[in-house]
Amino acid sequence: MKFGLMTQIQMPRPWDETTERQAFWNGLDQVVAAEDAGFGHFWITEQHFFIEIGHCSSPEMVLAALSQRTKRIRLGFGVILMPCHNPFMIAERVATLDVLSNGRAEFGAGRGTSPYMVGGLGFDPSIGREVGREALEAVVMMFEHELFPGYKGTHFDLPSRHVVPRPIQRPHPPLWVAASNFETYEHAGRQGMGVIGVTRNTPAETKPSIAAYRAAIRSADPSRFVGKFANESTAVFAIACCDADDRVGRDIACAAARWYYGDNDAELNRLRFSTGGGVNKISDKIAGRTNDELIADAMAIGGNPETICRQVEKWAEIGVDQLVFMLQAGNTTHDQVMRSIELIGEKVIPRFAN
Repeated sequence: MKFGLMTQIQMPRPWDETTERQAFWNGLDQVVAAEDAGFGHFWITEQHFFIEIGHCSSPEMVLAALSQRTKRIRLGFGVILMPCHNPFMIAERVATLDVLSNGRAEFGAGRGTSPYMVGGLGFDPSIGREVGREALEAVVMMFEHELFPGYKGTHFDLPSRHVVPRPIQRPHPPLWVAASNFETYEHAGRQGMGVIGVTRNTPAETKPSIAAYRAAIRSADPSRFVGKFANESTAVFAIACCDADDRVGRDIACAAARWYYGDNDAELNRLRFSTGGGVNKISDKIAGRTNDELIADAMAIGGNPETICRQVEKWAEIGVDQLVFMLQAGNTTHDQVMRSIELIGEKVIPRFAN
């Protein structure tokens, strides 16, 4: 099992004039601490317009800053909104991060989970999947060829150009796709991409999709992969907290999970999820469980290190390769995040070392 850290830079109200800048600075400190603790990956989402819920509108800037503060941890776009950017600019940003990080970039691609966000940027969310597919195909071609030969599809007509800089990882950084619904797992497998899911579904509910992913990626024709190699990797991200006191860790993790999945008064909360049945269905699924049931079902990862190890084992048993902790969520404080990172590094990660 590998371990990652994820952030959306959440900022529940109330705020003051320094809250936002402090959240960014805290995020940088958290990733540096995660590298020191033995975490292998850091992922940051791309969010637009979602005050309180996600202030990371320029993930490439955060990742570039981290590339100069870290040496080993992999730095991942989790994910770039492919329908919302020119493919040339996507290739340039990913390659620049790969250069600055000395070959540590991970390239996650997605279409966006909210029409409010995608539509606000001037794009039609109803055709997001097909636009995103064309964009990704074009970007991979840009990485493959010193002189990009051009690309003509339904949505893009791109001329031949030299696309610089060139990524250090050849032919390109590992490719990933976000899976906000179960159908995406098999789709990702057929494309040869790694998949990042979410623990708002239990391990038992997720297991068939992991199996479908494995079967698809192993039986697919490699010539039909989006990338030039298969990235057979499965990950899930989980709202989490680790504390020496088991009850404290459980309650902080579950409070953050409830906030993240819809039990909050953020003004844009109702617009967040267009998949998975919408925010009300997702929130009801979480609300229908007690804190201890959320922990027992491994939907929120919380407690002391021993409890968290038992939860990680449940995800490992169904074939998940990477458990991604989202520690900075809801009203969890920076000090609580840093304590979680330290304890996970000392007492959880070593238990799963190969």
